[in-house]
Amino acid sequence: MIKDLKNRFLQVAFLGMILVVVLATILHEDTVQFLYVWNLISISILMGIIFGIVYPYLWNYSTLKVTTKIALSTFLNFFCSIGSVYLFSAKALIFVKPYLLLVLVITLIGHIIGFYFYSKYENKKIANSLNKALEN
Repeated sequence: MIKDLKNRFLQVAFLGMILVVVLATILHEDTVQFLYVWNLISISILMGIIFGIVYPYLWNYSTLKVTTKIALSTFLNFFCSIGSVYLFSAKALIFVKPYLLLVLVITLIGHIIGFYFYSKYENKKIANSLNKALEN
């Protein structure tokens, strides 16, 4: 489990860094201050923690109730998203501040829908493995 989570963190953080650098290249001036690079690295670390460690742990290894998993993943995703927007640009955070409650609600709905499809997928996978075991 630890090795799997470590590998997922590194993969997501690296891909997140590429994504954030591409966004910064498109949205910022030609020159970027050196300290801003640390902001980009921080965003990729946040992405790695959420999508590489927290989500796989919650949905694959933890034994928490479904409502707790959805609530935890929603709030962690929401607050890390706000932190990422702030690290990327304080002006962007000011721009999205009036819509934060809407973003929270959409994030919650997305996690509920995502869990529905994830549980259907997992149930099919378990049913297929049980059917194969019965065939043997």
